[in-house]
Amino acid sequence: MERLSQGQIIAAVAAVVLLVATFLPWVGAAGHNENVWKGTTLDEYLLITAIVAALPAVLAFAGAAEEFSFLSAATFLFGVVGVILVGLWLTVDFDFPNGVDRKWGAFVGLIAVAAVAYGGFRAMQEEVAAETEI
Repeated sequence: MERLSQGQIIAAVAAVVLLVATFLPWVGAAGHNENVWKGTTLDEYLLITAIVAALPAVLAFAGAAEEFSFLSAATFLFGVVGVILVGLWLTVDFDFPNGVDRKWGAFVGLIAVAAVAYGGFRAMQEEVAAETEI
């Protein structure tokens, strides 16, 4: 088992929060709420992002993290694109019926995907710092 970097820990925890956030209410009206899994393809992207962000932690427990050092960059990239997609989803009106509002789960998802991006960026910095020390 290899030791996780601080960036990998941030990304892995944020990935779990992101997965939980996808089941929270994202839109709703008059007491009826829906999560991101209902009626949007954003759910699939967020699931892939969470998997990519959690993968370095899983590989570290398996002892194979060194073989997949590109995952920090992938985590950062998926996180940044996720922030853009969720941010657009929150700000652009995508033909929601009148009275449908964005709910708090969407904002938790935005914070979580931003934390995934930050964790990926931090992990990349830590990898470069470790390479220059050698």
